[in-house]
Amino acid sequence: MLPAARDSVQRSHRVPRGFPERQSFLRLDLGEDDSPASPRVAEVLSALDPAAYAHYPNEWPLRERLAALHDVPVDWTSVTAGTDEAIRLAFRCFVEEGARVLLPRPSAGAYLAAAESGGAFVERVDYNDDLSFPVEQLRRQMLARTPRLTVLGNPSSPVGTAVPIETLLSLPMESPRTLFLVDEVYVAYHGCSILDPAFRDRLPPNVIVLRSFSKDYGLAGLRIGYLIGRSELLRAIDVVKPSYTIASPSLHAAVASLDDSDSMLRRVANRRSLSARLLAALSMRGIEARATQSAFVLIKLSAPVRNWAAAFAAHRVLIGTRGHVGALAPWVRVTVTTDADIERFLHVLDLVVRQGVAGAARVDGVPGDWDEKLEGMA
Repeated sequence: MLPAARDSVQRSHRVPRGFPERQSFLRLDLGEDDSPASPRVAEVLSALDPAAYAHYPNEWPLRERLAALHDVPVDWTSVTAGTDEAIRLAFRCFVEEGARVLLPRPSAGAYLAAAESGGAFVERVDYNDDLSFPVEQLRRQMLARTPRLTVLGNPSSPVGTAVPIETLLSLPMESPRTLFLVDEVYVAYHGCSILDPAFRDRLPPNVIVLRSFSKDYGLAGLRIGYLIGRSELLRAIDVVKPSYTIASPSLHAAVASLDDSDSMLRRVANRRSLSARLLAALSMRGIEARATQSAFVLIKLSAPVRNWAAAFAAHRVLIGTRGHVGALAPWVRVTVTTDADIERFLHVLDLVVRQGVAGAARVDGVPGDWDEKLEGMA
């Protein structure tokens, strides 16, 4: 008989991992892009000294750059293997088994998985029907019983709604014994960060900010993110953080990206422009859609969206539907990065609308569990 995983792990949410082989699909579901934000990344990686592969990686140069970027001490920074590792570390460090955690619903599946696998008691706060953030409901639940940890998105995934900056600053002050994780993975598209100079001096001591190089700098495949927070909090995370989880090429690529932030800003502007073109095309078709404060567009079709996901996948196109519950249940999430993306997506959309999706909950040859109750990837 095989050893059993601990009870909390067996009961916990499992984040969908998508398709075993994604390369042959048009991937509009996870905010991916085929080219790095800066040509300097390829230059730096191609010129990397082979000796770098033989030595353990050095995070210090990147931490120094991040400290300078955000005008904080170096010990307020921590580099992680993507934000997924950062989330796991924060929950492992600050949330004991049985502790209460307050999470928005829907939210990125990594939060729910980290909380439940650690044995936390998870309480959810549902987004409003108009997809606005439920500030007052969260405040009521937070003040009724102090949670150990609360997650706030600026902006959130998969909803794409940002929490007002003043709320991000005031909620932690109202619950000083709660750790607040402020997820800013998509903040470049929103344009207003809690780390901006106008707000940074007011950053509450019980806040840790999560950032990533995936959605804006185009380094999703190199798995690199970071945390910004008070040194006391990050020293605690260092206790549970494994050594050397970020590969040397990833660290060099991140520094190269920071050396060319103009490329990142051009990429963000281009995606906004492409999103506007997609929205205009959908409007001409009479299909309701909305811009978000993230990299993606939300398109209102019909619930259950798993049927739409399977129908699109049958045409080799992946769209975002994971975690689309509650007010988000009839919406799909699409990130376009080229005009060709828009053309192909609209072509398949027109086909699927004509053919119908009633029988598309399962499509032969298309792997995946299309259960809309699953909370998905960011």
